[in-house]
Amino acid sequence: MTDADLLREEIAELDAQIFRLKASMNKADNGVKLSKLAIITRLRDRCHRSLAALEKRGAAA
Repeated sequence: MTDADLLREEIAELDAQIFRLKASMNKADNGVKLSKLAIITRLRDRCHRSLAALEKRGAAA
């Protein structure tokens, strides 16, 4: 597997985690889940940026 494939796999897993968190939100525990959701979303966005940079380098080569 290439680095791009690994990043795509990681992004898919993070998207699944985000979906599960959003689906299980209750008023009692929203604070904890919202902070976890923010962290996972930032990580997913970093993975998207890394993938874009990797693909850009690959296209330039």
